[in-house]
Amino acid sequence: MSGKLCLGLFLVVATVAACAGPKIGYDYDPQANFHTYHTYDWAPGEQEATGDRRVDNAQVDIRIRTAVGAQLRLKGYTMTTNGKPDFYVAYHAGLKDMTPDTTDQYFSKGMAGAPFSHTADTRTKDATPSKIDSHLAGSLLVDIIDAGTNKLVWRGTAAGDIDPGLTSEERDARVRAIVHEMLSHFPPK
Repeated sequence: MSGKLCLGLFLVVATVAACAGPKIGYDYDPQANFHTYHTYDWAPGEQEATGDRRVDNAQVDIRIRTAVGAQLRLKGYTMTTNGKPDFYVAYHAGLKDMTPDTTDQYFSKGMAGAPFSHTADTRTKDATPSKIDSHLAGSLLVDIIDAGTNKLVWRGTAAGDIDPGLTSEERDARVRAIVHEMLSHFPPK
């Protein structure tokens, strides 16, 4: 392989890896009859506070509710204006500062099957606190709750790295894309 081809391949792989989106998943109650759902509303009560001002604010709340509402409308669901809906929607969002540990702990079975642990310092010589790479990890859960039984019947999950340098428009687009991918699995087939 020529040097230019290797470099080109490396750049493509690096670009794809850098653009890797969040991990999306879902789970549902196989006994739930999703065909009877036509109307929805947001779960009653206040949004659950996390204690983190980066998450507990009006901009994040509006951004998530707008994205979820748009996807549900595209799927043919309508938000109730009066009366009881078929299902409620709730979300839970969180952020965590991820700083690599400076030690790793290994657990194994020792002699005669007795457990033991070993702690190893994994820092390199130049891994001063200012040089340790840290990042933000975020998660978003979207819950669908049957309004008749008040049972959780579907949950979508997303987890990935957060870029705090995004503009407001970029944050809107990212949340819309994540919610779109998540709700592509609702209702389950």
